[in-house]
Amino acid sequence: KCTAHFNPQWEVWLEKNIPRDPTRRTGISKELEMEGDARSTTHPIQQRIANEAEASSAFDDITYRKGQAFLLMLESFLGEDVFRDGIRRYVAAHKYSNSTTADLWTALSEASGKPVGEIAAGWTEQPGFPVVKVNRDAENVSLTQERFTTHFPNAPALQWKIPLTYRVVGDAKPQSRLMTDKIDKLQKIPIDRALKVNADGAGNYRVEYDEPSWKLLLDALPKLSVADRVNLLGDAWAFVQANRAPLSTYFDLIERLPAGVELAEREQIINTFDYISRLLVGNPTREKFRSYARSILRPTFDQLGWEPKKDETPRAALLRASLIDALGDLDDQGIVAGCRERFQKYIVDPASVAPDLRPPIFRIVGRYTDDATWNELHELGLKTTSTEEKQNYYDALAAARDPKLAAQTLQISLTDELPTSRAVFLVAKVARDSEHPDLAWNFAKANMKALLAKTDALGVNRYAPSLFTFFSDQSRADELKAYAKTNLPATSGKEVAKAVDEVEFRAEFKRRLANQLTAWIDNRRKRE
Repeated sequence: KCTAHFNPQWEVWLEKNIPRDPTRRTGISKELEMEGDARSTTHPIQQRIANEAEASSAFDDITYRKGQAFLLMLESFLGEDVFRDGIRRYVAAHKYSNSTTADLWTALSEASGKPVGEIAAGWTEQPGFPVVKVNRDAENVSLTQERFTTHFPNAPALQWKIPLTYRVVGDAKPQSRLMTDKIDKLQKIPIDRALKVNADGAGNYRVEYDEPSWKLLLDALPKLSVADRVNLLGDAWAFVQANRAPLSTYFDLIERLPAGVELAEREQIINTFDYISRLLVGNPTREKFRSYARSILRPTFDQLGWEPKKDETPRAALLRASLIDALGDLDDQGIVAGCRERFQKYIVDPASVAPDLRPPIFRIVGRYTDDATWNELHELGLKTTSTEEKQNYYDALAAARDPKLAAQTLQISLTDELPTSRAVFLVAKVARDSEHPDLAWNFAKANMKALLAKTDALGVNRYAPSLFTFFSDQSRADELKAYAKTNLPATSGKEVAKAVDEVEFRAEFKRRLANQLTAWIDNRRKRE
């Protein structure tokens, strides 16, 4: 909150979260929890805990990130000053005593004059979140809410009291209202102006626009804030995943974005492209997609260049590093050659490569490495006394696409070369970054006892199931269920269910995605 106030240009609410555990999702904090909260394996923020296993599985992205997202939405709805007043009342009233969430809602209600407790119940005591559907009829706008789900057929219907914010594009300030019923209406909305519901993406809900509303928003994209554009990208991609919209909805939105080097926008696209590329490993459609992805991302990199500029913002430096990593993964030969060249210069003079560019450069070198370079990276990792440098070198080793070199990297996880807290994640890094999850799983299965000895009590139940989340074939989901029956304790049941759900979703989505990708890319070529 302090960072956002004193350095708003850093866009801390939109920054990409990169968890230490490679099996956890990467992306904007709110998007991460919404992905999980839309699935059948979700749970309420507040839930009864019956045993230790339930306690360990309860403290996940939904508990922490959804709690944060709800408070951010509440602050946006009540207003920053009112919200702060409520927090001060809460702290003052309970500074020498225990408290509950009900006490917090009471303090915020007193400060705002709004039924915060009634609002909070739906968001904290039941799972999931809503999608608000927007339909225009002249100057009247109909709003309808329903539960948003992904890969969750026949989900129980739920309803929320939604703290809505919206802005008619061009107006100075957003407006707010509490949507208490399934259907609500906005009136006197100019028919020729775009309406953006969920101002700056502060709300923990998705918004689905009818065609007239969507067209007006596309035309108004240059007038929207970066936060609003990132919110539209996140919603559009979620609708594709949930089979509520075709892939063209997301790609068309990308191509309508104003040219520029906005970090949060490009990071959202990079993250989505990375997901698609990894999902399509082994599919003939993949190279067509990678060519398209390079055509979208390379102009932004060319605008930034390899070398930092004197007057560039910190966000530009972050984006440069992300683009090197992304384009290298997408087999951009110019980027790969540039990484190799800079790595060789680094060997002679480490100061020749800026510290923030070392992780992506090393990883891309490692991805396309040969035996000699793998050994060179390994030797550097063994010799350095810097924890940060060591992590960079071993991350590069984990990215090796050559199966033989990936197998060598896996063996390191059984040694004392890395701190235990890092070594435990090396197998998952190989599974993800080398694109050989089968190799990683077979290794883990053969060495499970030694690997589990490196993890903590909270990680034991999810270690084996989490390695399956890189697969996208139904047979792997069946394999995990069979493995769990004979090898995993009953307390791992929730983690197994999450992993099975993820694999089954990826299998279904991969089939759908490949078909739509081929059609969209072919049509795009015809239009050019």
